[in-house]
Amino acid sequence: MSTLEIQKNVKYINDYRNKPIEVIVPVKIFQELLQLKMTMEIFEQEDVQKSIKRAKREIRAGETRSFRSGQEAIEWLRR
Repeated sequence: MSTLEIQKNVKYINDYRNKPIEVIVPVKIFQELLQLKMTMEIFEQEDVQKSIKRAKREIRAGETRSFRSGQEAIEWLRR
């Protein structure tokens, strides 16, 4: 869902100064935002960031391997 669609589907609760203090969102939007937050937390983990950096270095150095199928890749990993 795009940010524009989210903005169109939320309802703001304002305080007496008309300042937004809470937002009511449809369940589907909440679930998508929660999934996004969980994904971001995974990518922000130090070990994940180190793995991504190492993978980028390996790709630049040509240290890659191609597989014809997912099964072939799994068999290679098990060795």
